[in-house]
Amino acid sequence: MRAGASFVDEYPEGDPAAAEALSTLIRAGQALYDEIDRAMQASLGVPESALNTLAVIEGAERPLTPGEISERTFRSSATMTSILDLLERRGWIRRVPNPEDRRSVLVEITDGGYAVADQFLPGVRKIERAVMADLSAEELDTLMHLLAKVLEGTARVCAAEPIPLEGRRNRAARPK
Repeated sequence: MRAGASFVDEYPEGDPAAAEALSTLIRAGQALYDEIDRAMQASLGVPESALNTLAVIEGAERPLTPGEISERTFRSSATMTSILDLLERRGWIRRVPNPEDRRSVLVEITDGGYAVADQFLPGVRKIERAVMADLSAEELDTLMHLLAKVLEGTARVCAAEPIPLEGRRNRAARPK
């Protein structure tokens, strides 16, 4: 997205460079997510959300509670329940009683889940490499530095009260 010449006149409290950068970052992230999801659906017939959850479980050093998995995947508990149901039906995870809390379960990966993770995770690495192929090592370092700053700013904004979606807009008269 490119902000037009009238951006500052229309949005006096806005910053055209920030709007362009954030819009481009969101579009790039969504396009990457969509491509990874497309590859996962084509290869294994399950969405990215399920395989990302499996990767989190596989990468953990111990069985996790569904709540811990929800936190690590940024998914709601209701969504997590349906994802875990799918993974369990596929035989990739199992729920076991939590010995420290009888009201809770732990989720652990099965041998079948390990085999699936061993299949799709290298494929994700191929997508990452293909997408970033046009960037030099120095450019990747710069990008990581900048993205870290974006994440810090995002965390700061998320920790505060929501920014009210209000402000001034000077819109040109619409044609009738």
